[in-house]
Amino acid sequence: MNQSSISKQKTKWYLESASHTGTKWIVPIETLPFTIGRDKACNLTLQSKWVSRHHAQIHLSGSMLWIRDLGSINGTLLNHKRIKEAELIEVGDILHFGDSEFCLKGGESVRTALTAETVAFDSLEEQIGLTSYEPQLQKLLRERAVVPHFQPILKLPDISVVGYEILGRIRGSELPPSPVELFDIAAQLGRASELSALFREEGVRVGKRLAGFPQLFVNTHPLEIHQMDDLEQSLRRIRKRAQSNPIILEINEKAVTHSEQMKQLRSILTDLNIGLAYDDFGVGQIRLVELAKFPPDFLKFDISIIRNIHIAPNRLHQMVVTFIHAAHDLGIATLAEGIECQEESKTCKQLGFQYGQGYLYSRPLTISEFSNTNSQIDS
Repeated sequence: MNQSSISKQKTKWYLESASHTGTKWIVPIETLPFTIGRDKACNLTLQSKWVSRHHAQIHLSGSMLWIRDLGSINGTLLNHKRIKEAELIEVGDILHFGDSEFCLKGGESVRTALTAETVAFDSLEEQIGLTSYEPQLQKLLRERAVVPHFQPILKLPDISVVGYEILGRIRGSELPPSPVELFDIAAQLGRASELSALFREEGVRVGKRLAGFPQLFVNTHPLEIHQMDDLEQSLRRIRKRAQSNPIILEINEKAVTHSEQMKQLRSILTDLNIGLAYDDFGVGQIRLVELAKFPPDFLKFDISIIRNIHIAPNRLHQMVVTFIHAAHDLGIATLAEGIECQEESKTCKQLGFQYGQGYLYSRPLTISEFSNTNSQIDS
């Protein structure tokens, strides 16, 4: 890192590390959420072959700071232990992103390097080249070589299955198996929307065989909100393919700030009788005014809020209850994502969540795995 200029800046948290020469340098966490990865658009860019393009993200829930792994290949470590998805972090904690080590520091005024947003190690793109993935991605899209997985969504009072989120996976390819890494590559090659549509459409094609015509929750890529014609055509295809299933389209809550696109999307969804869910709620910038202006059918609270919620401070519980009550007043169903233990499930019920999803109930499974395990599938 080139430490060419030093200035006084006010910040509440910053990351401190040591260069290979032993010189200390620091990076202020001035914008939240704060993304770490190899991509130049990240808040902290680490040009290392051990770091994924979008590796991890630091965000604020209430007054607490959280670290969330974004499906990285080599993982994110908190105090030398690999995190599953998201964990609470405090001043003094040690974080590893690939081979890069940082310590979380705090202070009202810190000395920061103005060029501290980029750490230059060896560049994986220079070694391999992004274009080497292009033929493999084209083949995957052409052959529609994806394997839909389904994770149950349950009604919390009686733990009954009401629907499934469709999650795309790939097999037998030299492309990265991680969906986050795969979409990073697809986005760089201008094919992210096409890949998203493929996962969605193949998922519905297979998912309509699930027993009882359950709700099918399908995902979108953030770029699709700006390519509405293509998104509409994909939604028309899945509606035609699964005419008897209720379908819920999930969009990232950040897309809600695009008013014109939201108006257009709402009109399309109403015409196709497709519901709407805001995903990853609680880590973005959505406000109650956006909820009231464009109310979804479901509000999916992010896993970072649900993780260890049974031992979280009362102030976090109060914040969650406030949003749950506001959502219910607007006729919005609330869903807790990422429930992994009975204690989290019990607390979510007590706080008023109507629906839950997570590894406690089931990991994402293929349709054949469901058939072999719990008879949820029609033969």
